[in-house]
Amino acid sequence: MGEGEGSAAGYPGFVVMRPARLLPNVGTLKRIAVAKLAGIRMVSASFSGDRLLFQPWLTAMIDEGPRVSVTGVYRTDSLPGQESEETGLTFCLRKSTWLRDTDLASARKAADLRSYLSSDAQVEDVFAFVNRSAGLEVVRGTEAFIAAVDTAELTLRAVDRADARWEFVSIKVAGEVRALGVEYSPLTTSIDLIESALPEWLASVDRAVGVPGFEPDGPLTISIDRSVPELVGQTG
Repeated sequence: MGEGEGSAAGYPGFVVMRPARLLPNVGTLKRIAVAKLAGIRMVSASFSGDRLLFQPWLTAMIDEGPRVSVTGVYRTDSLPGQESEETGLTFCLRKSTWLRDTDLASARKAADLRSYLSSDAQVEDVFAFVNRSAGLEVVRGTEAFIAAVDTAELTLRAVDRADARWEFVSIKVAGEVRALGVEYSPLTTSIDLIESALPEWLASVDRAVGVPGFEPDGPLTISIDRSVPELVGQTG
C-alpha cells in the first residue's frame, strides 16, 4: 500500500499496490507458516447439533529451527456444571506442526506458490475434543501450569546454550488471575519455572491428542488473524 496525493480535505489518499512477489525460500515459507501457527484465535465445532466455541487457555509455540510447533489447550466459556449435558465437552486440544524440509519441497513443486501458501498444506493440524474425565491428565497439568505462572515472578536470566534444542519459545496464558504472554530464546536466556514445567505439559498434550475423543458433527471453524491472508496477498 503506497501513499498517494493529499485529498481536498487534507487527508492523504492511498493506492493499493500489487502483492509482492513470493519466493519459494525458507524465509518466506517460515514467516507465513509461523503466522498461520500463531494466528488461530478461536476454534468452533458442533456436537450433536450444539455449536461450541473454544478459546485459548494455554498455548506454546516452540521453534526448533527446522521444526516449529504450537501446542494448545482451548476451553469453552461455560462454567463448571454448565457444559453440554450429553458429552460434558469443554476442551479442545491442538497440536500444529510445520516442517521446513517438507514445506520447501512441496512449495518448489507447486504450480502456483500463492495458492499453495493460501491452503492448509504448509501446517499439519491435529485437534481433539475431550471432557474433563477423558482429558484429566492434561487438564490438571494445564491448571497446575497456569496456577504456578499466576502466582510466581517470572525471572529471565542470561545463559549460554548454543546447543539448546529450542531456539525460541512463545507462551500465552489466559488464567483466572491474569492473562500474559512470554517470549524468549533458550539459546541465550532462561525462565526456570517455564523450563521445568513446560516439557511435561507438552508431552501430556501429545499423549492426549493421540487418544480418540468426541467427534464433531462436521468441519471445524477456525478464526485467524487478518495478517495471515494479508501475507499471501488475499484481500477478500
